[in-house]
Amino acid sequence: MAEMLTLAEEKIREQGRSDAAALAARAVSGEADGAELLASKAKIPTWRARDFSTEETPVGKPYKWGEMVYKLVQQHDATDNPDWTPDKVSALWAAVSEEGQTGTREDPITAARGMEYVYGLYYQDPEDGKTYLCKRSGESDGGKIILQYLPHELIGQYFEEAQ
Repeated sequence: MAEMLTLAEEKIREQGRSDAAALAARAVSGEADGAELLASKAKIPTWRARDFSTEETPVGKPYKWGEMVYKLVQQHDATDNPDWTPDKVSALWAAVSEEGQTGTREDPITAARGMEYVYGLYYQDPEDGKTYLCKRSGESDGGKIILQYLPHELIGQYFEEAQ
């Protein structure tokens, strides 16, 4: 009986690894949107200091950190850098946000630290509840930037309050 239980547990773990790999492949290819990644958080591995510059860690692969899901932006080796957590290094990680928000004034995107912002779209700051337009002198609408700050912290630099 114990042997059957061990085999069943091994089969479940194998299926979990397979499901996680399939989800990661969909994220890397762009097929899995933010909503799917957030809904499938249990299948996403937790970030830990490791080598993210291997074939097994392609750009776009998701990892959990705290309550957030982040996608790898740039391959790197964090083996000896435990402080390079996704919430602190925006050059390497981008926070995943809920898809479906259009970024219009009427339907702003919920802002988060470490997320990829798009110039010309509107964002709602979760700390002050206000709506902001992502805008920077010299940048064209549609351009993107990953920021570790919320819109209210970057007024006049990357955001203007929507009137």
